Amino acid sequence: MKKIINFLFAALAIMMVWSCDKDEDQAVLSLKSAPILKASANTLSLSSANANNNAITFTITPAEYTPAVEITNILQFAVSGTNFALVKEAGLSSGILSKSYTVIEFNALMLNLGLPTGVASNVDVRLKTTVGKGTPVYSEVQKISVNPYALISYMYAPGAYQDWDPPTAQALKSATSNGIYIGYINFNDPLKLEFKITPMKNWSNSYGTSNNSDLIYNGGGNLKALTTGSQKLTVNTNNNTFTLAPYSWAVIGSATPNGWNDPDTDLVWNSTTEKWEVTVVLTAGEIKFRLNNTWGTNYGDNGNNGTLDAGGANIPITIAGTYKITFDEVNLVYTAIKL
Repeated sequence: MKKIINFLFAALAIMMVWSCDKDEDQAVLSLKSAPILKASANTLSLSSANANNNAITFTITPAEYTPAVEITNILQFAVSGTNFALVKEAGLSSGILSKSYTVIEFNALMLNLGLPTGVASNVDVRLKTTVGKGTPVYSEVQKISVNPYALISYMYAPGAYQDWDPPTAQALKSATSNGIYIGYINFNDPLKLEFKITPMKNWSNSYGTSNNSDLIYNGGGNLKALTTGSQKLTVNTNNNTFTLAPYSWAVIGSATPNGWNDPDTDLVWNSTTEKWEVTVVLTAGEIKFRLNNTWGTNYGDNGNNGTLDAGGANIPITIAGTYKITFDEVNLVYTAIKL
């Protein structure tokens, strides 16, 4: 028995020494040299005419550790001055020491980062290196001036509301071709609430649904609005979903047919001009614009100069007659032209 006990103590001692040795082996991992990132250009003015040309190449000298270990490298992009609070990332496969982007690829990346088009903006780029779940190390930041171009794409929503005619269907716009498409449809007839989504102005391909929220490419039944009125349609081709929500701009005021009372005089979205429009008979009086028939979001014109101000002054209509009214919610300008 004594021999057995002695043997167990000896085995335990050996295991403790081995464990300590193992801990010491893990503790000696150290960074020998930080990663280095180089960019082939520091100023880029991107153009759709050169969409398939090379725009920029990033080359890396990987971090070195002692002892040598497997590392993970990720390129990080952020708007300059944000300290990488919001980043877009591109992973690099093991052993890959460069990453090239064509013009159209880098342009899309910059648009997804939120850069405006037609003007130069500064972007920070760095290489992030990690070992397992350890604390990452970073390369020095490369600063690049980038002037991206607009990359607009469209989808369409033919439906019963316009007699299922794809060439005249309401357009849905993606300002940056990021897979998110937005448009507005006015469902006036409660018997004509069904529609589909098409990539082109024809029936070659289309999206349907089985649950009125998920999209099925070249399958499924019709999509359907749940209520009449103006609706904001958002289509996400990244996860094949869509949403519909009431969304309408209108004019209200003493010059409108119903005065300051409900219902408002609704405007209709024109996907060609990208403005809200209506032709209406007005009396001498005043008008304002408001969203979804409530005063939560409304616009007037403090200077009576065609530029809108949130919660601003009533807009005077001095002469009675038939007017074409347009409202640009992006640039916050309007027109009220007597016909």
